[in-house]
Amino acid sequence: MKQKRLHFLLLFLLLAVVACSGVSGGEPAFTDTLTGTPSDPNQSVSSDDPTPTAHAEEPAADAEETITGQAQVESIEIMILESFPVQIHASIAGYLGDGCTTLGSITTTQEGNTFFVQVTTQRPAEAMCTQQLVGFQESVVLDVYGLAAGTYTIDANGVTNTFVLEMDNVPFDEETGEGDAPTLTLSPEDTAELIHLTLERALVAKEIPDYGLLTAEQDDIVLSTENIPAALVPELPGITLILLTPEQIQSLANEKGDFLYLRFSEITALSDTQARVALDNTWMRAEDSQTMYLSGGGFVMEFTKTATGWIGEVTEAWIS
Repeated sequence: MKQKRLHFLLLFLLLAVVACSGVSGGEPAFTDTLTGTPSDPNQSVSSDDPTPTAHAEEPAADAEETITGQAQVESIEIMILESFPVQIHASIAGYLGDGCTTLGSITTTQEGNTFFVQVTTQRPAEAMCTQQLVGFQESVVLDVYGLAAGTYTIDANGVTNTFVLEMDNVPFDEETGEGDAPTLTLSPEDTAELIHLTLERALVAKEIPDYGLLTAEQDDIVLSTENIPAALVPELPGITLILLTPEQIQSLANEKGDFLYLRFSEITALSDTQARVALDNTWMRAEDSQTMYLSGGGFVMEFTKTATGWIGEVTEAWIS
């Protein structure tokens, strides 16, 4: 009976030992949690292993890093402000790269008669952006003070446009006499009104010297388009005006003989509300004419602009 119990105890101990040993050689076994295969706990992972471990992550991008580029410029519109010295503004329009791109810095440099305007863009380096064009329009003030008269070019990211300075862009100094005095201009509406009023005084009121001789030998009155736009000449009651260029007037005299005609020798703005107009009644002689004339004449009118329009009076008159 004791021998049976001893055999049973030995068999139990043998089974326990076998159950506790996982591999031959007596080494404990470890299982990879991803693959379910045994692995060696002392084995290091090679950096050349293409299979990443479960906890591997990409390095985070620097949130402050930006990419700088150039804007796509489509057009340049030049605005010349009515002042003296002249001021030039360039309105630059175009497109940005995508939904994340914003306008960066705008710098202007001048080389000779060319202004180079660089329009830059910026966007976050790692941003995921919508692929759509976003428009922009920016006004750039050019430093044109002191520039000499001439033609100048604006180059904005390769797109160009030009403007002209009619005179040196330096204000006139009345004490020293240096610089250019600003040139005053009349609007087409003001010019048309001054032409109308002057012709009315000359032909309807018959105030121009030698009016009788002007109309004695011709049914129509020739008016030169020199110094005036023909489109601004009005119709006058009872007066037929024939508008001709100086060359056409000379050709007519060569064909039909010498005749008197009218010519605006001056239409000048003296200020925003003052103007002077001179109208001549003079002869056009044929190229083969031997006649010298002591007739003809003209007058000068000084005009003032009021709330209701221009008012003028004859300040000079002459007759040959």
